[in-house]
Amino acid sequence: MNTNYLKLFAISAVIMNFFMVSSAIAQEKPVNDLIKNISGTVTGSDSVGNIISIRTQDQKQMVFSVPDKAIITQETHNIGLMDIRDASAVTIQYFITPSFQNTVVSIVDNSRMVNE
Repeated sequence: MNTNYLKLFAISAVIMNFFMVSSAIAQEKPVNDLIKNISGTVTGSDSVGNIISIRTQDQKQMVFSVPDKAIITQETHNIGLMDIRDASAVTIQYFITPSFQNTVVSIVDNSRMVNE
């Protein structure tokens, strides 16, 4: 009889893990599969916390979460979040998660590259 309880416990654990992983994946998807575009000026970024803040053309301040899979480019080069400077002009594609978090799909740094 103890063997049956162990089997039941193992099956229950697998099912619970499946639902936990499924809900975590579901949170990464956009609400209504709606990808938005916005342009603005960078007011701050945190490459450790994966966050970027911009001020839009209508002076609205917005904060975005930048996942590791986000594509960040400048001209024709891929860059990292740490390469984007304050006051840079950017265009951001993003979606809003079910928990109302702005999550970046891609960032285009419209500032010209400077050879240093």
